[in-house]
Amino acid sequence: MTAALISNKPEFVKLFLENGLQLKEFVTWDTLSSLYRNLDPSCLFQYKLQKVLAEDPEHPTAVPADPRVHMHFVAQVLRELLGDFTQPLYPRFRPYDQVRLTLRVPHGKPNDSSGDAAFKRDPARDLLIWAIVQNRRKLAEIIWDQSQECIAAALACTKILKELSKEEEDTDSLEEMLALADEYEHRAIGVFTECYRKDEERAQKLLVRVSQAWGTTTCLQLALEAKDMKFMSHGGVQAFLTKVWWGQLCVDNGLWRVILCMLAFPLLCTHLISFREKRLQAVRGLLRVRAFFSAPVVIFHVNILSYFLFLCLFSYVLMVDFQPTPSHCEYVIYFWLFSLTCEELRQLFYDPDGCGLRKRAFLYFNDFWNKLDIIAILLFIVGLTCRLIPALLYTGRVLLSLDFIMFCLRLMHIFTVSKTLGPKIIIVKRMMKDVFFFIFLLAVWVVSFGVAKQAILIHNESRVDWIFRGVIYQSYLTIFGQMPAYIDGVNFSLDDCSPNGTEPYKPKCPESDTNLQAPAFPEWLTVILLCLYLLFTNILLLNLLIAMFNYTFQQVQEHTDQIWKFQRHDLIEEYHNRPPAPPPFIVLSHLHLVVKRVILKIPAKRHKQLKNKLEESEEAALLFWETYLKENYLQNQQYQQQQRPEQKIQDISNKVDAMVDLLEMEHVKRSGSVEQRLASLEEQVTQTARALHWIVKTLKDGGFGLEADVPTLASQKASEGQDPELHSRQEEEDPGDAHHVNARHLLYPSSLITRFPVPNEKVPWETEFLIYNPPFYTAERKDKGVVDPVGSALEPLSGIRYNAVDGPVDRRSSHGPYAVRDGLPLNPMGRTGLRGRGALRYFGPNHSLQPVVTRWRRNQDGAICRKSIKKMLEVLVMKLPISEHWALPGGSQEPGEMLPRKLKQVLQREFWSSFQSLLTQGVEVYKGYVDDPRNTDNAWIETVAVSVHFADQNDVELTRLDSHLKHHDPKISVRWQVVDKRIPLYANHKTILQKVATLFGAYY
Repeated sequence: MTAALISNKPEFVKLFLENGLQLKEFVTWDTLSSLYRNLDPSCLFQYKLQKVLAEDPEHPTAVPADPRVHMHFVAQVLRELLGDFTQPLYPRFRPYDQVRLTLRVPHGKPNDSSGDAAFKRDPARDLLIWAIVQNRRKLAEIIWDQSQECIAAALACTKILKELSKEEEDTDSLEEMLALADEYEHRAIGVFTECYRKDEERAQKLLVRVSQAWGTTTCLQLALEAKDMKFMSHGGVQAFLTKVWWGQLCVDNGLWRVILCMLAFPLLCTHLISFREKRLQAVRGLLRVRAFFSAPVVIFHVNILSYFLFLCLFSYVLMVDFQPTPSHCEYVIYFWLFSLTCEELRQLFYDPDGCGLRKRAFLYFNDFWNKLDIIAILLFIVGLTCRLIPALLYTGRVLLSLDFIMFCLRLMHIFTVSKTLGPKIIIVKRMMKDVFFFIFLLAVWVVSFGVAKQAILIHNESRVDWIFRGVIYQSYLTIFGQMPAYIDGVNFSLDDCSPNGTEPYKPKCPESDTNLQAPAFPEWLTVILLCLYLLFTNILLLNLLIAMFNYTFQQVQEHTDQIWKFQRHDLIEEYHNRPPAPPPFIVLSHLHLVVKRVILKIPAKRHKQLKNKLEESEEAALLFWETYLKENYLQNQQYQQQQRPEQKIQDISNKVDAMVDLLEMEHVKRSGSVEQRLASLEEQVTQTARALHWIVKTLKDGGFGLEADVPTLASQKASEGQDPELHSRQEEEDPGDAHHVNARHLLYPSSLITRFPVPNEKVPWETEFLIYNPPFYTAERKDKGVVDPVGSALEPLSGIRYNAVDGPVDRRSSHGPYAVRDGLPLNPMGRTGLRGRGALRYFGPNHSLQPVVTRWRRNQDGAICRKSIKKMLEVLVMKLPISEHWALPGGSQEPGEMLPRKLKQVLQREFWSSFQSLLTQGVEVYKGYVDDPRNTDNAWIETVAVSVHFADQNDVELTRLDSHLKHHDPKISVRWQVVDKRIPLYANHKTILQKVATLFGAYY
């Protein structure tokens, strides 16, 4: 099982599980350590784990590495991926506990007495994490099917994969991780849908149940941290959030009823507001008032009313009642802001989950609206400080006025709860990013035009404020139609400008003549610059901004509902944990909270609504119910997969293929049996004919009967019956007897050379062909063997001895001596339309060897297969990746070598000598010229075809041959091919194979 996991064999893992392997007994500390020690080297998790090991002071790098990977290091990396809100999944052992790691721990804790009781062992979880971090889809799918907390497991997988994808540099791996994360999010949605359809209340318990196996977190928290918007936008999750939003009130209460009871709370004694609990519906008085004002929806609207009052009072103080000495209204503003500051501090330091101050601070400042709150409060403090200093009174009022804008922007967060305005605010936030990047593009044109305009119009302006006006301010206003003054020289007046730039409220006059009566700058240049500036800013950049807005709107609009539902949780959680009293009365709630939590140590009860730890028996029943519905989900998925048209077509295709195979096997069995019976009948008829021939001859020699009455009998040879088709094939000419055809193909292979056209009647050298002027072509070969010189010069070729053995090269032809003209040999088969040696090695004959290795084709029972009464052969063929055809395992021979180069590629080296012995015992079926496209007028191929036949299927040499074939070499394909006239071989190889079939009387 461990080997199947490490080598990524999901089918074997599935087979082990189906045959009763228990994960609780298989997954031990040693097994997990071995699995993480054998992580894929290219895995990103492996890199992060090695980084943690290198940083750990208890894991020195100077000594040889510990062969085990301690699981607390793995837990450290997993907590980094899952988030700090989770607890470590594996405990950290003390030194004296290391000896216990080798013990099998089927289900319990490694050391219950050491405080590790919070660590829950889950074998399916451990293997699932190991498979997910390596992005092994099929293996993770099999293990997830075995998991118990399937929804939490799927959401945790999405969190891990999304975190790993942020650091993955390989684009393909990144896309695979995101696709797998999306798949497990759909799995979580599918199982939760099954649960929600069955029982809404129990399904909502699954959302907030504390999972010990996944670090004391909840499914809802995992989905939020992983940003699984599809899961969060599920109807069941939104129904749960709506239930939390309304608190103990019924969700069907109209909003107008809530607002009416807020303004006139004695109406709560009536039945205007309905509660979910019957006891609240029955009683009247303080209990109903407390339940009403504790609902998040009521707290939200009360805070909205309070915030509007704060803004109204703040604006009144700024515009009407801002005195040198703070008034009573201003003191109320100070106290109001103090209460808001206390609430922000409560949100920062209140930690019901035990995440720690660092994590709480990260979560707090990660929220945009909290950042806006902090900026508004700090700006108010700065403005208040300046306001209390008499010399900076006006500065303080300016800062407080700016701070009022910040507080007004905070209203947008309040509107996010609205289903109508919430999505629009999301779109506005996305468009603000587009505006931010657009400003950089716009600044290039504004600054470039402003500086050029200022330098052309104004000479040595020393006032910084007027430089800013001329370069930035006027250039920016020009975009909106306010043209710069004097840019075209029209309406020039000394009354509107300062000649020397000494008047503080007038701009400096532009360049003018000596009398200061007319402008002297080039008006045509400034007008051209203005036109170009307006062209690029008004037309190009502004339309680009509109196009960016349109793209962002279309992109976000498709997922706006999901984004809004996802962000809705943050607002609901904020007001669920918020004290009921609005500012400034919230200070009383803060005092009550300090007494209750710090002094009396009373835990929060309202928080359990979003994170609930169940009793052991209740949790076991809930998980069993979840597992049961997970099986229903998997069955439904399998059924839907089978009902897909593509799957149906695939199933039908598989069934048809199976039926065809069965029919062919049945046909082969029947045809083989019939052919065997026909062959036996043919043999019996032949024996009967021989016996009758002998009887008639004996009676004739004995003088029985008259001479005229003797019947005319066919010869014994004819009675044995020779196949007329075979006889006609034997009478066919040899492949080298007729005029070559392939050697006259117009295009020479693997080159751009075109042959000189040669008609059939002009092929023989004896025939006069006056206009024959073929090109000369000799290719440079890449192999470093013995090769004749390259080029058309005759001097290097003068040393070649033709019609003889020239050193290691045999230049004799099997067709006898050939002619040599102008120092070059002539093709014995005639003209080809090309001079030189082409792609061949040598001028003259290039000898090759074609071993034809055959055996009888047999049925499953070992009988020889027949077709048309003739036995069927199988031939050994090979195929190289550069070729489209199969070929015999032969070819050209190196000088001094007995076996061709291609045959050596097929056979292992230790079998070469044995195959040489088989060749010497073989039968030569052909020797002579080969009509090959590579032949030229001066170089051609001649071959020797040797038949090596294995008649017995138990032949020792045949068995050795099969064992020494390179079946597993990806560069070479080798197989036994049935001999047939439709066999996909080269034409000259098929001719040789036909002769072999004729030799053995086999089918072709």
